[in-house]
Amino acid sequence: MMRFLLALVAAAPLFAQCTYTVSPAVFNYSADGITSSPIGPAMVTAPEGCTWQATASATWVSVNLPPAGPAGVPQGTGSGPVGFSVQRNSKQVARTATITVGTAAITVNQAAAVCTYSVSPTAMNFPVGGGTGNVQVGTNCDWSTGANQAWITIPPNTGGTFDGKFTYTVAANACLTSRSGAIGVGLPATQVQPQLQITQDGSPNNLSIAPATATIAADATDGKLNVSIGTGCAWSAFSDVSWLRITSATSGSGSNILTYHAAANPTSARTGSIHVGPQLFTLTQQAAAAPPIQLTAITNAASGSQDGVSPGEIVSLFGSNMGPEVGVGLQLSADGTSITKSLGGVQVLFDGTPAALTYASAIQINAVVPYSLAGKFNTQVQVQYQGATSNVVPLSVQNASPGIFTLDGTGHGAGAILNLDYTVNANANRAARGSVVQIYCTRGGVTDPASVDASITGTPLPMLTQPVSVLIGGSVAQVTYSGGAPTAIAGLTQINVVVPPGVIPGPALPIVVGIGAWVSQPGVTVAVK
Repeated sequence: MMRFLLALVAAAPLFAQCTYTVSPAVFNYSADGITSSPIGPAMVTAPEGCTWQATASATWVSVNLPPAGPAGVPQGTGSGPVGFSVQRNSKQVARTATITVGTAAITVNQAAAVCTYSVSPTAMNFPVGGGTGNVQVGTNCDWSTGANQAWITIPPNTGGTFDGKFTYTVAANACLTSRSGAIGVGLPATQVQPQLQITQDGSPNNLSIAPATATIAADATDGKLNVSIGTGCAWSAFSDVSWLRITSATSGSGSNILTYHAAANPTSARTGSIHVGPQLFTLTQQAAAAPPIQLTAITNAASGSQDGVSPGEIVSLFGSNMGPEVGVGLQLSADGTSITKSLGGVQVLFDGTPAALTYASAIQINAVVPYSLAGKFNTQVQVQYQGATSNVVPLSVQNASPGIFTLDGTGHGAGAILNLDYTVNANANRAARGSVVQIYCTRGGVTDPASVDASITGTPLPMLTQPVSVLIGGSVAQVTYSGGAPTAIAGLTQINVVVPPGVIPGPALPIVVGIGAWVSQPGVTVAVK
């Protein structure tokens, strides 16, 4: 035992004399690092027989020379090289590590990375239904990623070091309009660049309204629409007519209820719409109830008498709300051979039979009594206008009762009479005694051949079946023709007479027409020279 202790003491000075130095002792590297191995950039100086180990304080420095010893740690003896590699720095901060060699140390400094980032693609557009996509990242640093819109999702903890790739998902767009968002890549991921810009289409089908149509009465009415759209999606609405007013907010976000007010309708049926985004709500409002049609009087159009009617008589009907405010005049059929039995939506019915019409308005209608009344004793008259029907007016029916037309339409004064030369008879244009004049009247009764309702009088000329007489100035005038007025409407009667040669001339001689047992109204005159 003593010998062993002496030997140990004798050897101690040898180990105590192991000293280690390294050269160079400091290394500075760029962020790119160095991977050249196993060439050792540093030299260790130590006495022969002195062993040493080289260990690095950081994982980004790897000692690869000398080779690993039994313990798995690089180990050398005496002087020799120390080889190591430095990984690329992916951080934006500088870093330092130490390689311990025996009692010496090598300092390794590495500069911070100057990070660059790129993404591919840089822009994507998605349909309204959404979808998934991939992004390729190019960088020399660590990276993470994030989206600036909740409808763009990225798997948790997506990121990496250096070049990489990741996926993302775009949710369906429940809005009308397109939308945009972005995915950023870097540290932090919210930096402005680089970004993948994402746009997504909207769709008009994302908004619906219920109901889409409605019909209301003429009264003022309130209503509502159900607006359905995705949460947070904006919409706006407007009415295209003044009488249909939106009473709730005209814009909103997400599904909602829109209310409206329709004013009372004073006129005909009308239609208006509320536009909600691209959708259309159409409201039809019925016409105001038409005021009742009142038929108050039926008169002979020539004389104004109200003593019943006769077949073929031209009559005037008076009342209110019987037709259009602006009167409508006589209209011919398409072939020009007759006149119509309806004007401006107006019809006049005698026992249900439509009469030919020469004029129609709200307060007056001129019509020709149907010839089918011949042989009847009574008739019932009604006016129809736009589906509404007037009160019934009962009248007696007579075979004839002539009324002479007058120039001023009053049934009195100068008659509607033409001289021999077809000029209008007047005080300044008197008929010569012995000449033929034409007297125009109505309510002459049935004819032979029979006149046809609404027809234009042609040949053979229809002649009155009742005996006709005429007095001018109290003198009997010879009748040369009594029947339908040629080329005029059936119902207008023309009577041609010779002015009595012995009558006393005058500016206003009374003229009376007799047909059967009936005579024309008093007060009608003819001028004779």
